[in-house]
Amino acid sequence: MIEIEVNHSGRLGPSRNQGIRPTCLAFTTSDLNAFANATPHLSVEYMCHYAARVGQNWQPGDGFTMEQILAAVENPGQPEEGIYPYLGNSHDAPLQVPPSNLLPLYASQPKRRNLSLSEVVTHIHQGYAVGMIVAVTKSLFYPTAGIVAFDPYVIPDQFHAMVAVGVGVHRQSSEKHVLLRNSWGDGWGNQGHAWVSERHLQLHMQEGFLV
Repeated sequence: MIEIEVNHSGRLGPSRNQGIRPTCLAFTTSDLNAFANATPHLSVEYMCHYAARVGQNWQPGDGFTMEQILAAVENPGQPEEGIYPYLGNSHDAPLQVPPSNLLPLYASQPKRRNLSLSEVVTHIHQGYAVGMIVAVTKSLFYPTAGIVAFDPYVIPDQFHAMVAVGVGVHRQSSEKHVLLRNSWGDGWGNQGHAWVSERHLQLHMQEGFLV
């Protein structure tokens, strides 16, 4: 149904699951960091600890701001996931101090923020994975045949971060679509990925960013 122009999802391995914690931005940025460094999955938990330290007043159950996450991915970076795993059911995990010998650490310097949708599409064609923050609609929870349906109505004050990894065109409507990688596990969409139309993203995308 989607004629694929470019798809980088294979470079990121299986989609992961953030569990009950509000850590979508950490998962998204971790995937961007892994993509930039051509590494396996990196430790989201390690990133969360240092993002919480940047926040100073961070409390268990809080999410993270873009500023906190980008500071953590730049310094100190992240070790590989296998040596400091994510605890999906532990809201207070970021308060635990990681061991000091988790090496090597992979870091990325934030490159761009406030990308438009057209810039996101251009960067994907140029070989990048791109972070994207969108307003949440009900249709986002229930992709059908690997596609999130257009939905003009948002759930108030709900936003979600994902990784844009591909671009394609719908064979019937000829509308451009972006392939998004989620952090809700491989049961969402097609192995954790789904196509979203430009029309939907033009209405609901809040920000695109690169690391």
